[in-house]
Formats: sequence, C-alpha cells, structure tokens
Amino acid sequence: MPNRPSDALIGEAAGWITEQLSEEGVMISADLVELLLGFEWDSLEGGVDADDRAALVAAVCECAAANDVQVGPSTEMLPANDGPPSVEDVPPALVEQVLSWEDDFLGLAGLQRG
Repeated sequence: MPNRPSDALIGEAAGWITEQLSEEGVMISADLVELLLGFEWDSLEGGVDADDRAALVAAVCECAAANDVQVGPSTEMLPANDGPPSVEDVPPALVEQVLSWEDDFLGLAGLQRG
C-alpha cells in the first residue's frame, strides 16, 4: 500500500500544480487540485494500482462524480446576463494533467506514488 503524503505536503503539491497548470493556460483552483489529489490517494489506498495510470484516472473521475464535483468557467469570466455557467464532470484529461504534474512534484520531493 502506498504511503499517503501528509495533508501539508498534499496542500503544497496542490499549490505548485495549480501554478504549473496556470502557466499552461489551465485555470483551476488549488482547492480543486487538492480534492483530486485526495481522491487519488483514496483510490490508491482502495487498491488501485499506482502503475496503472488509466485505472487511476478513471478512479479519480469516479470519486469526483460520486461527490458531485464538477468544473465550469469562473463566474467572473461570464457576461452579467448570460445565465448560469455550464458545468460538466471532471474531464479525464484534466485529471491526467494534475497527476502528471504531481509526478514531477513527488520527484522533486524525493517521493513516489507507490
């Protein structure tokens, strides 16, 4: 079973990942990244193989859907009379980006997922 990082380290990773994604043009809150990382570690502790990236991404997406986590545009970016923003389930591509940056963060910290 993998050793789950401390909450402080997950929070630090979430902030760093958010910065990296921002530089790529992906606007996401650190809170959402931290939530996705929590779902990832829950999935790993539940038996998902850390080396099976497709299964891990799917498990994180399933956790997000089960917890009614959805993504959409920032309300600050919408015109005033445009109605409610459209939201969607967390896309697997976003989870993959988060996990990819987490790989880099864990490598810099001298840790590994599994």
